[in-house]
Parts: sequence; C-alpha cells; structure tokens
Amino acid sequence: MSASLNHTSPLSSADAAFRLLTRGPAPLSLDGAQISGALPQRLIPLDELKRILLRPSADATTRDAAWSVLVTRARGTEPAWVIGAVGVAMPGLRRAAGQLARGYDAHTAADIDAEVLTGFLTAVRSLDLTRRAIALRLRWAAYRAGAAYRTTVVNQPTSGEDPALAVVPPLSWGHPDMLLADAVTQGVISAAEAALIGSTRLESQPLTAVAQKLDVPYDAARMRRSRAESRLVSAIRTGQVGGTVDNM
Repeated sequence: MSASLNHTSPLSSADAAFRLLTRGPAPLSLDGAQISGALPQRLIPLDELKRILLRPSADATTRDAAWSVLVTRARGTEPAWVIGAVGVAMPGLRRAAGQLARGYDAHTAADIDAEVLTGFLTAVRSLDLTRRAIALRLRWAAYRAGAAYRTTVVNQPTSGEDPALAVVPPLSWGHPDMLLADAVTQGVISAAEAALIGSTRLESQPLTAVAQKLDVPYDAARMRRSRAESRLVSAIRTGQVGGTVDNM
C-alpha cells in the first residue's frame, strides 16, 4: 500500500475526519444508558467516549461493552461509524505505528500507518466480540499487520539511532500488548489487571496516580499488580501464554 507523494499519514487523515464527525450540534455519539451503568447515562460524543475509555478507572467490562457496540455499528452500512471506531482507537493505533516506524523515513512511516490501519479495520470486520479484551485484541491485530509489512521493507533506518531498532519484533509474545491480550484471553489475568500493568509498566503512568483514579489505596494497587504479574510470569514459563492471539 503506497503513501501519497507528500507522505500524508492515513492515521492523520482518519483522525481529521473523526474530529469533524464529533463536532457541531449533532456529533457522532453512543447512548451510554444502552451500554453500561458506569458510563454517563446520555448520548456520549465519541471523542468524549475515547477519553472515558482511556481512563484507568474505566473497568474492563465497560470497555468491552462500549467496544462491542462500537464495532457492531462499524460493521453496519454507515461509513461514519468506521471512522468513529478508528478515532476512538487512535491513541493505540498511533502508538503501534510509532513503535514500528521508529528510524524510518516519512514515506515508509506513512506506509506502516496504512498497514496498521488496514489491520485494525480487518479485525473490526472479523473479531469475535464474545471474547474478552476487545480493544487489546484490535490493537494487536493492527500492530501485527504493521509488523508484517515492516519485514518487507528493504530500506535501512534513516535516523541515527541503533540499527537494531529496525529489526521487527518476533510475531509472538515478545510484544507487550500481545502478551497482555493473550494472557487475558487465556484467563491468566483479567482485562482490568492487564490495563493496570499496561498503564504503569508500558505507558509509565505512576502507580500512585493510577491507584488514585481507581479509588483504591496505593498498597492495594501495588499488590493487585504484583499478583497479576506473578501469574503472568508463571503462565509464560509453563507455556500457557506465549502463542499468537488467534481468531483475528
């Protein structure tokens, strides 16, 4: 998939379209009352929903309920909902694309963006919504598509960083997002525990701040994370976790 001559990022284009759809007197919205009692019981513009779902205080059940409705809408006949799903997922998509494009020129980075977006949209059409961790599995599908494309890139990194960064991570549990998604799928940790580990270990949010948002004592959050990580390590060692996330 080729980028345009000015190397415009497909993710940037989708994000601009999302912003347009969430402005004005009738922004693209979902009814929180039909999704979860944990959400505002009113129409929620999708840009606001995105912010709500990114909060550590958003529980796994609410995230899955919201994403199930959003993906179902995106599978319908209205193209706006496809853009809506992409827009809500944009922070994760940009993070995945940024990791994969590190060290490459603008043309290759735009191509990687396009493949990440394609992987996400493919998963939106085919993902099993009855399984847990919908957002994590969508994010992994997007990352996997971008990583698969990067293995075909023949140009070398153009920045001065370590060339080792150009090596694609193995398509196995080596990528943290996939590891967490696989662990949730296998029932080793809950989606809430995966979010706790991801936000504090991968996104470097202070545990004190996350505990405050969760409205739990710091020691309780630390113990919750420690126990989840212990189960995760044990599952990796025994081989329970370590394959690819299936049914994408």
